[in-house]
Amino acid sequence: MLIFLVIAGMGAVFIVQKRSEHTDAPPTASPAQETSPRQPSEHDWAKRSLDTTNSVIQKIQKQRRDDDLKDAVGRR
Repeated sequence: MLIFLVIAGMGAVFIVQKRSEHTDAPPTASPAQETSPRQPSEHDWAKRSLDTTNSVIQKIQKQRRDDDLKDAVGRR
């Protein structure tokens, strides 16, 4: 019985903390009021990683196209 009360008490503390986190959060500005681009969230690490990978791939493809053009002009 004592173990059950301890677990229930820990669960209640957890729920109270989660609710207080949501109410303590400052209100965010609406998208229409933002003038600068949105800063990436610390929880957007996966999207940021994919964006970085995509930009590197695009740079490599552009560099290869430029190198192919240089080779084609040099062979004439």
